Amino acid sequence: MITKDDFIDWKKNPVTQTFFAALITKINLGATELSYSAGMDSQEDRFKCGMLRAFREVLEVDLEELEGESDNA
Repeated sequence: MITKDDFIDWKKNPVTQTFFAALITKINLGATELSYSAGMDSQEDRFKCGMLRAFREVLEVDLEELEGESDNA
């Protein structure tokens, strides 16, 4: 079981912060790339949008979601 303090410590950890910063960079680069190429290939557009949304989901994870996952394990 992950405690609230464990989760806060994890989010403040330098490795986690570096990982999150890398995701933000990927989101920004992907959004910029999509803005230039949107409409050329709708399948690729959908893929890129899904990828960007997945990166955002990782950044937005919260303790309640993790607790819910451990209940299902």
